[in-house]
Amino acid sequence: MSVNIDRTAPELISLLEKTSHFQQKWKESIILKQMIKRYYQFMQLKSSLPMNILLIPTLDIEIVWQTHLLRHQIYQNDCIRLFHRVIDHSLIINDIEQFFKEQAFLDTCQLYEQKFGEKYCSLPLIEEKNEVKSNSIYHKYESLYHIKPIYSYWDKTSFEFSLNSSKNYENPFSFTEDDIIRDGKSFDLCKQFMFNAIEKLPIWDMFYIRPTEIDLKPRALKLLKKSYE
Repeated sequence: MSVNIDRTAPELISLLEKTSHFQQKWKESIILKQMIKRYYQFMQLKSSLPMNILLIPTLDIEIVWQTHLLRHQIYQNDCIRLFHRVIDHSLIINDIEQFFKEQAFLDTCQLYEQKFGEKYCSLPLIEEKNEVKSNSIYHKYESLYHIKPIYSYWDKTSFEFSLNSSKNYENPFSFTEDDIIRDGKSFDLCKQFMFNAIEKLPIWDMFYIRPTEIDLKPRALKLLKKSYE
């Protein structure tokens, strides 16, 4: 299967950037156990539904999924053993999926909670301006702002991990907690490499400002791609 590098690279880099903010927290065994359990339940849910049903993983689930995917043979063997088929994964979704992405996430929350009786993810709340006419009968009771849930892939989802260890925890997969930690360190090294690669390349104009975070703009990605040539 071919991979569209130009489309996949920004998504993967974005994942690396967002993951870096959680690396320290996600090195704790008590957290890793919960991440693996949530990943297992997500995969159980995914395998129980038709393949054309779009389910959206939260960031912690996606990170465990990436660790599993990096071990290609282990991933295939585990999927066949646990789910009786290989579960497809892609960082890129098509235009139709993109259009229904927010609804797909809400559906994922509902299906997950129905199947496992556990909260999938806390939905973020944002303030959105709401024009209220002065003669409205609700004017005295309505705020100029109302709260509405909104979802953005990997950005706005969060899961509050318990600080109590699970008594019934058992990792059903062939990768380990240490694998997730090692991959996290590799993500950090990859991020540093990207910064170093950009620093070594000539900058052709005085208007380019080196970012403090990984730059996903076309100009920066073009320079980064050149460093691999």
